[in-house]
Amino acid sequence: MKALRLLLLLVVVDVGEHEYSIDRMMRLLKRKGKLNKLKGLIIGAFNEISEESIPFGQTPEEVIWELVKEFDYPVCFNFPTGHIDDNRAMVVGKTISLAVAKNDVQLKYL
Repeated sequence: MKALRLLLLLVVVDVGEHEYSIDRMMRLLKRKGKLNKLKGLIIGAFNEISEESIPFGQTPEEVIWELVKEFDYPVCFNFPTGHIDDNRAMVVGKTISLAVAKNDVQLKYL
């Protein structure tokens, strides 16, 4: 597992959105070139996702992976941050080291 020092990290969490809204917001970030400038991506909690009467077809995690799998930066799903009981605070403006492997994630503040 290779640790990277990150200077530009995006952390995504949400509450009460529809599945299509998450898809739309992430696709907008991709079209605007915001996802290709990242050094890492952390996906936290998606709470109270509103499912549609007609199935959307993808989970928020599947949508996000489809949009970022071409990039060579670490991507972490289900990180314990967001509007959840086990919320791990993220310190804005700090340099971190992020290493993501199949069954292990290490985030360290430097």
